[in-house]
Amino acid sequence: MKETLEKHETQTSRGSARRRAMMDAAWELLLEKGFSGVTLNDVISRSGGSRTTLYDAFGGKDGLLAASMEERCTEFCAELHISLESDLPPREALTEFGIRLSKKILTEEAIRFTQILFSEGHHFIPLVESFMHMGPDATRSRLTNYLKRQRDLGNLVIDDPDHHAELFHSMIIGDWQKQVLKVVPPTLHSDAEIEKRVLRAVDVFLCGVASQNYRNTTD
Repeated sequence: MKETLEKHETQTSRGSARRRAMMDAAWELLLEKGFSGVTLNDVISRSGGSRTTLYDAFGGKDGLLAASMEERCTEFCAELHISLESDLPPREALTEFGIRLSKKILTEEAIRFTQILFSEGHHFIPLVESFMHMGPDATRSRLTNYLKRQRDLGNLVIDDPDHHAELFHSMIIGDWQKQVLKVVPPTLHSDAEIEKRVLRAVDVFLCGVASQNYRNTTD
């Protein structure tokens, strides 16, 4: 009985290791070659294992890429959501969120993935929809919920938290995302430049939505 259990645990561990290696290989190849350039032979060659193992674990190329992207989205968003789930007042929370978001979208990995999404995404709609659901849509939902809570606390005057979340999100990433898509390599921005831009966006945003009570407490 003990030997059977140990054998099962060993097989499970090996299976997890193969799955991990395949997901890592798929992500690396995606960034190198784009959606259309990734082949199962390349994934297997880089990660080991077999085509049978890959199909059993992911169902094929699309399932493997989706799993790898969803994992990266979860990791990407986890840090962003910290400030939005806190009880920090609007200026502090939005500034912290804006700086974290700006720094993350300007990493080499995020820039490369964004370029691939815009250049090839229309050929891989289900994968893009999965990414949007796990990434941008999830982050916007957290931002919407934060704005709702601050409205209910009397700190913000907003009639449509979701629309205001979209506005603030666009203020942070809009122009920089255009730079990412147009310039190769994109312009590098210092921490000071990022902070200056975010602080300006927060000031403009709160100028329009902060309640008088909140303004009085921050003057």
